[in-house]
Amino acid sequence: MRTLVWLQRELRTQHHSALETALATSDEVIVVYFHDPKQTLGDANSAWLARSLQQLQQDFQSRKGQLWLIEGDFSTQFKSVLLNHKIDQVYYTFQLGAPFSNWQQQALQVCQALKIPLRPFDTENWLPYNQILNGSGLPYKVFTPFYKSLMSKISLLEPFNAPVEDLQKTRSVNCPDHFQSLPKDLQDLSNQSWANKILQHWQVGEAQAWLKLDDFVASGIENYDVDRDLPAKHGTSQLSAHLHFGEIHSRAILFALAPLESPRGQIIHIWLRQLAWREFARSILWHFPTSEQAPFQSKFANFYTELNDFDEQQDKIYQAWCQGRTGIPIIDAGMKQLWETGWMHNRVRMLVASWLTKNANIDWRLGVDWFNNTLVDADPANNILGWQWVAGCGVDAAPYYRLFNPIRQSEKFDAQGDYLRHWLPPLAKYTAKQIHMPSNVPDYPKPIIDLTLSRQAHLARRQQLKASSSTEKSALDECITIV
Repeated sequence: MRTLVWLQRELRTQHHSALETALATSDEVIVVYFHDPKQTLGDANSAWLARSLQQLQQDFQSRKGQLWLIEGDFSTQFKSVLLNHKIDQVYYTFQLGAPFSNWQQQALQVCQALKIPLRPFDTENWLPYNQILNGSGLPYKVFTPFYKSLMSKISLLEPFNAPVEDLQKTRSVNCPDHFQSLPKDLQDLSNQSWANKILQHWQVGEAQAWLKLDDFVASGIENYDVDRDLPAKHGTSQLSAHLHFGEIHSRAILFALAPLESPRGQIIHIWLRQLAWREFARSILWHFPTSEQAPFQSKFANFYTELNDFDEQQDKIYQAWCQGRTGIPIIDAGMKQLWETGWMHNRVRMLVASWLTKNANIDWRLGVDWFNNTLVDADPANNILGWQWVAGCGVDAAPYYRLFNPIRQSEKFDAQGDYLRHWLPPLAKYTAKQIHMPSNVPDYPKPIIDLTLSRQAHLARRQQLKASSSTEKSALDECITIV
């Protein structure tokens, strides 16, 4: 039996059910990553991917194994491997969102045509998504009850098998020379100065993910509840990219932290609650896949201005946001951090999203697109849930009247201005009191949008939407009554 193990975002050697099952039940195993340059999440994501694949190749080699790297149109290359290497069955780990959902559909079509079994392993979550349902058997749309239900079933989590140290069976089929090198598209991207600038801030790969977790547990988790909201501090685990690429499994983290729960239970649970947001986001996308492209609340379908409807001023505003030139220090600092490092502090992510959607009235999907292209941890489920939450059009969304005041938020969470000074050198000389909204600063723009007026305009639009929705509901009720 010859089995193909197809990787997507499970770039690790342990806690990998599809790989372990193939090794245990097959005579020959081929492990492949297919890279389709026309189906990627974004440049920053691809830069991390390139480094992660190189590291994973080394990890396979150190365990006597081999990883194939194949570039080109996914459907074409996938079919070619199945035919040319006489594959008997295909194992893969189910992933959510584009481009993974596209690949999985294409793989199904190819395998059905060739009559080759295709087996998905739904193992990247804590528990199956259809097990976390409310009393009516429906998916949760609010995080807190979802979290309570999830934690009440935590004892159902299946432990992992012992790590497989010998991957020699993945060398049972000779790998062609041209499948042993990093795909050219990823090589070219890796050579760009922007990619190298971003990656100098990160250590990539499975081993580094576990080292980062160990370091966080040893020195960061004690103050996490306070420090996580302070963008000037390294108060978070910064494991998000490792989790997105599957360099570390979130369920493995749960088992690793279990022995620490007794003396440090409350501290650990505060952090695990944040990790559970990832499970919530994935559950929402699994149950409601259309939310990837459309607002969860359909009444918001035409609420925000889309790119095709931009006038010259809105295009200028959007570009200023992307470049960190809005004239609002905390917004600009966050966007500068994103461009330089491929990452942004979570609280600042909420602020920049609120400014774009509510102050600038720009469609949340444009924010998703920019984050997808510039975040190393761009994850379909997390990104969509976060943007729709802030924009007020998703599940468990922020109330329509809640607009983050970026100046107040800056004063509260970066009181001394350390974060602003780091990312905005023109503001370095200003005092803690002045820096959050200085005036007449050389080499720094004036606010491109008036925060007060834009807030009032947003609330007026929301009231209009509310009135329109009420009118439509009354008309529908009347129709139902007549019928």
